[in-house]
Amino acid sequence: MQALQLFFYGNPNLAGMALALLGPLLLVAGVIGPGWLWITAGLYAVGHLLGRALTPRATRFEVALQNRYSADEIRARLAALLAQARPVLPAEMMQTLERVQAAVHEVLPALAAAGPSFDEGLFTVRETVLRYLPETLSRYAALPPVYRTTHVVQNGQTPRQILAEQLSLLEQQMNQVVANVAASDTQALLANGRFLKDKFERPDFLPA
Repeated sequence: MQALQLFFYGNPNLAGMALALLGPLLLVAGVIGPGWLWITAGLYAVGHLLGRALTPRATRFEVALQNRYSADEIRARLAALLAQARPVLPAEMMQTLERVQAAVHEVLPALAAAGPSFDEGLFTVRETVLRYLPETLSRYAALPPVYRTTHVVQNGQTPRQILAEQLSLLEQQMNQVVANVAASDTQALLANGRFLKDKFERPDFLPA
């Protein structure tokens, strides 16, 4: 069912259906006759091929699996991630990611200065920037653009609406990480890490 939905909303199928509409119109206009069904099928095939040729390859956001990255490397990877996301996401989502970036920049020096007692907080930031966020954005980018904005997948929401909600939650959690590091609250940092793992292991906008 999922594969059928993604095919239906894909650019090749939409382009094929749009071009195939010419078949019945040409029949009504008297331009073509009894072979109109074959002509319509041929038009669909041409549209499908054009749609495939003109559809850009989905952006793949690199997931970094190495266990140790310096604060500078995390900042650099986050900057690269935002640059990749800019053509894929609308302006309001990019603004959310930029605020996440600001929170990460704020908290990394404190985590580095705190030493081993805040390893869990550094792990949460690293996993969010290097794994959860790239994986989530890759899955979203792989969906057909029309599917993202029109197909309802959960609780009356489209993938675009759900992703916007999840990115807002991510921003809230990263702000909490900043506050919890400032308050030296290691238990709250553990809770932040569990929440982000549960929320981003499988994004809600993926079809069942």
